[in-house]
Amino acid sequence: MDADTGRRRLPRPRLRGATWREALSRKQSRLVAEFLRRNSSSKQADARGETASRDPNIEVGIQANLSHDLLYQIFMLLPAESLFRLQFVCKQWFGLINSSIFVSSHAQKSETVLISQQMAFWPRGCVGMPKAYFHFLSLDGLRSSFVESSVDDLGSVRASYDGLILGFNSRRKRLLLMNPVTGKYVGLPLGVSCHHLCESFGIAFCSEAKTYKVVHLFREVLGGVGCEILSVETRKWRRIEEPLELVRTRQNPVSVGGSLHWLGARRTRDCFISLDVCDEKFVTKQLPVKRAWGDRLVEIAGGLGFVSRVEVNALEVWILSDLGGECWIKKCRIDLRVDFVQYCVPVCSRRDGKEMVLECVKGRLCVYDFGREEMRLVSSSSGSSDGGDGEEPWLGKINRLYLPHWNTLVSCGDQSVIT
Repeated sequence: MDADTGRRRLPRPRLRGATWREALSRKQSRLVAEFLRRNSSSKQADARGETASRDPNIEVGIQANLSHDLLYQIFMLLPAESLFRLQFVCKQWFGLINSSIFVSSHAQKSETVLISQQMAFWPRGCVGMPKAYFHFLSLDGLRSSFVESSVDDLGSVRASYDGLILGFNSRRKRLLLMNPVTGKYVGLPLGVSCHHLCESFGIAFCSEAKTYKVVHLFREVLGGVGCEILSVETRKWRRIEEPLELVRTRQNPVSVGGSLHWLGARRTRDCFISLDVCDEKFVTKQLPVKRAWGDRLVEIAGGLGFVSRVEVNALEVWILSDLGGECWIKKCRIDLRVDFVQYCVPVCSRRDGKEMVLECVKGRLCVYDFGREEMRLVSSSSGSSDGGDGEEPWLGKINRLYLPHWNTLVSCGDQSVIT
């Protein structure tokens, strides 16, 4: 029994063999090699057609036959990775794809994916610095895709927001706020140096200053929790002198509405802590129910949600009706199947908020459809579609190894695409 909540403790899945991160690293190495081999033929075909694509007669035909409005509608249906390549076809396409209106509109429709906090490197064991790749997982079938990083020594991804990621370079000399798709980034200075597992990073957009801000929570040398905030515009850290002993530094915050949100700890266990990046003040607010192990804050359709294990075989999903208040609305109750009862934690929701993704035992991912009120299994780590590794749990701890992310064309100097 949990001494704080009086609820039954659920058994946590045990790791077999290597650590989760080591298992993920091995899996990523194989997947990136397969991904590069699979795409090599298409790249050769693109190279053969490069001369034709540069033919001025073809360029004139494209611009003459397709109107601006038609191009706009077509491009809105394409993923950011494709648009990044297509922008170089002609000046008209470049101007349209890079216009602020298109970038913002396209970002609003981008689907949620999962981005690994751990970079994939290839070839491993080579002389010199191997190339670094961002590893993405789709929520439909868990298909892997990779994008080469424009910075080879990027070591890890610590936060994601608006299509931007915050990363460390492997030598920990600086932070990078980067768009993985376009490769554009700005270098940021490191703040307080501390242990990797005892710090938390978050990104939010300040509507008043019209800039992104990075928030860093860290464990103090003498105990307690410290906080500092960096404005991307000034690229300077500012310390916030507030008592934060009641915030766990190992959890990733949820960024919603210009604020970052963490679950509380110790005597604020049944609360959540919010930081508005505009006024830079922390506020403690009450959760709708008492917390149990595995409970999570989740962004749902642009709002803040809380998923709670109210019973051994049931979850409840709550939505905060007003970010400035403490009024929670119960969205639904999810009765778990027998094979999902042992371990089931929320990972993220889809962009439109119609479905929520959860991680189940043995690294399985399932999706709950709020409208149909049904749960379906997406994939299993033991599947053979990605090369087959028996029971190797490369998807285990996915809620800790991956972050929800949107692939967009947003740059660090753009306005936030979140409304």
